[in-house]
Amino acid sequence: MPKFSRRTFLKMAAATGAIGSMPVYLNRNKFLEAAEEASIEKVPTLCNGCSNMCGMFVHVKNGRVWKAEGHPIHLKSRGRLCARGHGTVADIYNPHRVTQPMKRVGEDRFEPITWEQAYQEIGQKLMKIVDEHGGNSVVWMEHGTRGKQYADILLDYIGSPNYITHYATCFTSKTNVWPKMVGTTLYGDHENADYMLFVGRNFAGGIIPNGMNKVLKAKERGAKLVVVDPRHCELAIQADEWIPIRPGTDLAFFLALAHVLITEKLYDVQFVRQYVSGFDEFWQANKNCTPEWAEKITSVPADKIREIAREMAAKAPRAFLETGYHGLNAHYQNSVQQAQANVVINALLGNMFKVGGLLPAASLELGQLDKPVPPAKEKGPRVDGAGEEGPYATVEPGRGIPQLVPKLVDEGKVKAVFIYHYNPLRTGPDPEYQKKMKDAELVVSIPIDWNETSYHTAHYILPESFFLERMETPVNVNGHITHLSPQIAYRAKVVEPVHDTRSLLEIMQGLAKEIGASKYFDFTVEEEAEAMVAPLGITMEELRQAGCLEFPATVKTGFPMSALGKPSLATPSGKVEFSVGVYKANGFSGVPRWIAPKVMPEKDNEFRLIHGKQPWHSHHITSNNPYLMAISETYNGTWAWMNSQRAKQLGIKNGDKVTIASDLAQKQVQVKVTELLHPDCIWIPSAYGGFSPKAEVAYGVGVNYNDFLPMQVEPIAGSVMGQEVIVTVRKGVN
Repeated sequence: MPKFSRRTFLKMAAATGAIGSMPVYLNRNKFLEAAEEASIEKVPTLCNGCSNMCGMFVHVKNGRVWKAEGHPIHLKSRGRLCARGHGTVADIYNPHRVTQPMKRVGEDRFEPITWEQAYQEIGQKLMKIVDEHGGNSVVWMEHGTRGKQYADILLDYIGSPNYITHYATCFTSKTNVWPKMVGTTLYGDHENADYMLFVGRNFAGGIIPNGMNKVLKAKERGAKLVVVDPRHCELAIQADEWIPIRPGTDLAFFLALAHVLITEKLYDVQFVRQYVSGFDEFWQANKNCTPEWAEKITSVPADKIREIAREMAAKAPRAFLETGYHGLNAHYQNSVQQAQANVVINALLGNMFKVGGLLPAASLELGQLDKPVPPAKEKGPRVDGAGEEGPYATVEPGRGIPQLVPKLVDEGKVKAVFIYHYNPLRTGPDPEYQKKMKDAELVVSIPIDWNETSYHTAHYILPESFFLERMETPVNVNGHITHLSPQIAYRAKVVEPVHDTRSLLEIMQGLAKEIGASKYFDFTVEEEAEAMVAPLGITMEELRQAGCLEFPATVKTGFPMSALGKPSLATPSGKVEFSVGVYKANGFSGVPRWIAPKVMPEKDNEFRLIHGKQPWHSHHITSNNPYLMAISETYNGTWAWMNSQRAKQLGIKNGDKVTIASDLAQKQVQVKVTELLHPDCIWIPSAYGGFSPKAEVAYGVGVNYNDFLPMQVEPIAGSVMGQEVIVTVRKGVN
């Protein structure tokens, strides 16, 4: 049987898709004529290519999605969409979607069932578990927090505190640190900055279209962009300077920057005196962290560290260290201290709450639908220990520790798992370990497609309607990039569902009926939406027409002060706190201080395994999209990167297949040999390595860093420490 490339597949899919949708009473010519003359409806909604939820317009012809374009008002898109946004709309017609409820009947076998049967069986099993083991034995896991408003009702009804997100694999250290040190999170005012230092943050890879537009506008105006990263990432292409750094040592680089700013009296002394608490404690702990000390750790020359510190100070307060640290805040033993040091550097520059520096996100106070609340039930401690007395007391309970769930199932502490819009078998550490979840008494997956978690662990699969097939409640548009005026947007239902799928609210309503909780879900998403926008003086009809509305500016510059003229941040002192009291109370250092990475490469064939995004993929949710995977094929997107000097030592040439191995796994992949990567590491993109046979486009393509990564928990913020793994690399596949 001939083997087809993805390009051939795309051409065939396009042709068969068009013919397959042709009404039987039309011949081809009449079909084409009717299609050409059909009116076009342009519907505003929100993208689902990643968690940024950029505004988009979707064009509909003949009841089918035709194309998409960026929303011109929405803060994150401003008329643009990235490749992920354009590609993801096509997944509505992806043949590998789950088309109706499924029940596992064997190791790799499922049978279709009705929604009514699914609700009945799941409801009965859930309540039996709650009666026998208590609500604390039930966990809800999801990517992001879009399902939280409905999950909370279910969890409150059964008496479970166990809501868990994926953030332990993303930015959990940042979200742990900033509220404790600053009381909120601040974002770079890229468009008005004169100096932007990006460390471990690839703005052009994990792309927000208008975010990159702001950066480029600043550069056109003369602002300097410096990127410090082990890899010459997509953002480095746009930078004035790329500085390769030994992975896992960003903290040392930050402490040395602080040393220069303080010892050379380049920092904003007035800002620190008036608005900072704990400066002396920080300095006493780190006054020996000189650039020469940092050079030995980071491989960044001491003179370059001094140069950067001096340049930033000269441009302050219109200079900042980018706060969108994201992935690196979940990747190392020292990630919490990295996030703390990020706050310290920016405070020393005196850039907080200032134009061109750091600003808070604009937001609106939305209304809430008045609906019955489940009676209060006594909830025991969280099963993962997040925020409870013990080893994870400082972990945010609102985030949780998802990587512990398989272990808790194995120990019999978790009996039921609900997994919404989340694929921990592919995006969490050690997939074989993650498979332990299937041993729970009840595993319910609520996905779009046949992801690995659904295929290998779920007892029931309840397919959610595609994002273009459902309406969701309005959201504030904020985060990652600054804008003085708040915006509100919402996800509209663009077309009718293609398959027998339902929205999350409909799924929860069906389940609630079986467990006696119907009255707590007795509302529609339209009613929720109307109540949310009511305080804003607008109607949902106005928002439907616009898709995104902007309101007068709410962000004010200047440090927040009380009526008595004192600093009034939401911290114990009201100031930026260089020392975190709750960390000290739980046995950790209050101030950031040097902590080495947990593991380091030592032998000639050993490397730290690092990973990152590509501009056309988002985690693993886009890897079964044939259009986006065609881009991967065009650009050798599945290849690993290796430093040319290290490759030469191992006899490896560009395009060679190599074997990457850790204590957990051994995988083969082709290699790009390049000067654009630090010698200590090997880099692989994070989107590949699919192993669900029903997701045919992704299946068996590339490798994934999680295959090599053991389950670990960083104790302060609960992160997975996703780059604390050493691998060996050798030429060949045998």
